[in-house]
Amino acid sequence: MNGEKTERIRRAAAEAHTALQRLTAATAGLTPEGRTVLLEALHDGKTDGLLVLLGGLITAAGEELPEGEAAEDIDEATAYVEDYAGQRLARARAALTTQEGPT
Repeated sequence: MNGEKTERIRRAAAEAHTALQRLTAATAGLTPEGRTVLLEALHDGKTDGLLVLLGGLITAAGEELPEGEAAEDIDEATAYVEDYAGQRLARARAALTTQEGPT
């Protein structure tokens, strides 16, 4: 990987970090509607939630690694973020929807 590509990755990661900080700040005093919007942004049950994108980044970090402990750990991290965390958030959203009634 050349220096230019490495620098693009660093800049993009810094921009993502800043965007997530803004998102975190925006969650102060969440309303029920805001909570639903946030949970949907994290995992919408489809392909474009933030957790799915994060899982894709984790997968990219493991591309072309030889089989072994590091590759397995990266695969497990991806599954945890995309599948396990996503399923838990979907269940929480469903439970909140039931508790709060239609919005």
